[in-house]
Amino acid sequence: MAGFERFGEYLVSRELVSRDALTGLLATQRLVKERIGLLAVREGLITDDQLAEALSGHLGIPLMGEMVTNIERGVVEAIPKKMALKAEVLPVGTGEKGELLLACSGPVPKGVLQNMSRLARRQIRLVLTTPKKLKKMQNLFFSRDYDTSIKINTAVAVEDIGFGIEIVEKILLRAVNQGASDIHVEPGKEALIVRFRVDGVMFKTETLPFDLASKIISRIKVLSSLDIAEKRKPQDGSFAFAPRTLNVDIDPVNIRVSILPVIHGEKAVLRILPPHDEAVDLAGIGMKKDLYERFVESLQLPHGIVLVTGPTGSGKSTTLYGALKLLRSDTINITTLEDPVELTMQGINQTHISGSEKISFADGLRSILRQDPDVIMVGEIRDAETLNVSLRAAITGHMVLSTLHTNDAPSAFSRLQDMGAEPFLVAASVRAVLAQRLVRRVCPACRETVEISRLEKEMLGLPLDETFTFNRGRGCPECAHRGYRGRCGLFELFFMEDEIKEMVVEGRSFGELAEYATEHLGFTTLRQDGIEKIRQGITTPEEVMRVTME
Repeated sequence: MAGFERFGEYLVSRELVSRDALTGLLATQRLVKERIGLLAVREGLITDDQLAEALSGHLGIPLMGEMVTNIERGVVEAIPKKMALKAEVLPVGTGEKGELLLACSGPVPKGVLQNMSRLARRQIRLVLTTPKKLKKMQNLFFSRDYDTSIKINTAVAVEDIGFGIEIVEKILLRAVNQGASDIHVEPGKEALIVRFRVDGVMFKTETLPFDLASKIISRIKVLSSLDIAEKRKPQDGSFAFAPRTLNVDIDPVNIRVSILPVIHGEKAVLRILPPHDEAVDLAGIGMKKDLYERFVESLQLPHGIVLVTGPTGSGKSTTLYGALKLLRSDTINITTLEDPVELTMQGINQTHISGSEKISFADGLRSILRQDPDVIMVGEIRDAETLNVSLRAAITGHMVLSTLHTNDAPSAFSRLQDMGAEPFLVAASVRAVLAQRLVRRVCPACRETVEISRLEKEMLGLPLDETFTFNRGRGCPECAHRGYRGRCGLFELFFMEDEIKEMVVEGRSFGELAEYATEHLGFTTLRQDGIEKIRQGITTPEEVMRVTME
């Protein structure tokens, strides 16, 4: 225990915990035999990130930084799975000198490291991360080794009740491992088609016998606590997925389910949701440093309304959740109105608005205003009534965050006025409008450098005499041969300056607003942000054109 006591003293010396708190932690430790740092996190004295930073300084182990989402199979397999789990480590990469980078969340015995070094046949260098991030990465990469292929003997499968369970679990596990956001289970005339949406793009992953359709849909309904006998009406539900029939250990994943009657039966769409708010990080979604700082500045104003715009699937909700995570504290009352609640966040009061309960956003918002809120998040401004209540809340001492469906940031003002908002009210309440899109990232495992072509320059509106290189993925097993893995945001931020307010009151067009902001306020468009990310090797011209084409 002496080493742990020394770390406790380190926490006190860095003023992360008080002397009295350490005394209490040591007393608790004698009973539960757990590390001081983990006890401090559990007691709410420090955060996971503060623990990692403190351990890094105390042990001399560098921090890993961002959680790894892509590890080459050869690296993961450098250490046996059972040994890695027992030692609470995970191989995550190769260092500059060829050494194996091993993620850990605390000290690792020297003898264990020596054994691992012999097995890996190379030197080992530790990098430190939080216990939650380490567990999450272990779940992700070790579950990929499980065979999710579906082998069907139709005659047996139709009669075997347990087989439907196994199919559903294999489909869910495969979707989680591939980073899918949605699973579509679609009955056709002669077969049941399963498609995934990965990085915003749909692709077919399985064709199953039509005779299995009712069995699989029924299994999904049972998991979601829906009525298996009701086949003529839409149904919505949810469940937490953790494999029961498969020998795989992963953290439960939240699944939202929609069942819809179609011509040949019932179609199910399963939305895979993040299990907790660690999945959202405003600083890590791809904003440029100056744009990020200005956006955060607008969020921290005492009152007003901040809008995030873009089409469905452009990441608006993720940005809003990231904003709420940034703003939440013990001194601020944050309340949300959502349809539906996609991510459960600690320290925030979240309200689900359902049309079936005959409660509109406007009605819910009026009720929230009697709950003494500091920050209100309205999932979407859909009608004039919700808009007017939101704008008036914004000028009476509340910070309101919401989303709007417009193509770009400047056109949000025209949209608000088209919905019936008075120009002077818009000018007085709106603080900033952030427009965004999502582009796919080039796969880091198979990227290669290529020179931009004349056609690509013409499509992007670049000078034809300009030459530069960018990255493009060849396609490999790590990215399912698509050349992309993961997504990144493109952003444009329209900040309300005094000149812009005057132009809004005067009823100027969104084109005039954009022209003035570009010439005088340094406003940059989504397309320009995309071109910059092409130059940085993050994405490709095809992706930028796909999401910014008018």
